[in-house]
Amino acid sequence: MRLAFISDIHANLEALESVLADLEDKAVDDIYCLGDVVGYGANPNECVEIVSKRCKCVLLGNHDAVATGLLTTQHFNVHARIAIEWTAETLLPENKKILAAQPLAKTTDTLTMVHATPYQPGMWYYITSLEEAYFNFQSFDTKICLVGHTHIPMIIALDEEEIYVHQEKSIVFKERDNLRLLINIGSVGQPRDRNPESSYGILDTEEEKFTLHRVPYDIAKTQSKMKKIKMPDFLVNRLAEGR
Repeated sequence: MRLAFISDIHANLEALESVLADLEDKAVDDIYCLGDVVGYGANPNECVEIVSKRCKCVLLGNHDAVATGLLTTQHFNVHARIAIEWTAETLLPENKKILAAQPLAKTTDTLTMVHATPYQPGMWYYITSLEEAYFNFQSFDTKICLVGHTHIPMIIALDEEEIYVHQEKSIVFKERDNLRLLINIGSVGQPRDRNPESSYGILDTEEEKFTLHRVPYDIAKTQSKMKKIKMPDFLVNRLAEGR
């Protein structure tokens, strides 16, 4: 099977539509969303409705949790707080209900999926170093764990006791029984690795290969919508800079 993984859409409809269009050419069997469907962007309702229809599984992200009243804005900066307050007011009741019903994590025989970290996923910690990654490897038993949250795509490999960042966009793990992977699939709607193109991943279970993909989208159109609803300039400008 070919499985696609998206995350951190953040109500960016143009980015989501571009990624889904790109996936049409990739012949994937299922799409999984690792959370943060809303927050920052101008189209929260549209994104919730599309993702709930197109994805086999949707996880709860911290922005989704705040927008639905499951979490406070205590740890949000001023820009994120302004955006999520607008989002909470704009979301339709039925779409809030959809988001609030999503799980924090999902596990299959070979995969662990979570928005933030496998260690206490409801605490919304970040994995920003190899030390943090090594610690989190102890919190899942599957060969692969897929996360989002930092908006920075990265493949971290643990081969017995050696941990390292895999530098290529693809990794083949066939016949590598000792290899385990912690993969951040990056962000659809707000990349932060200095590349403004949307990021997502595809896992080919037969080839035992994972690949990160990038897709351009109409950033100017997204920015125009955000300006219209008076989102902070910082949130608008960062899209073109990928930060």
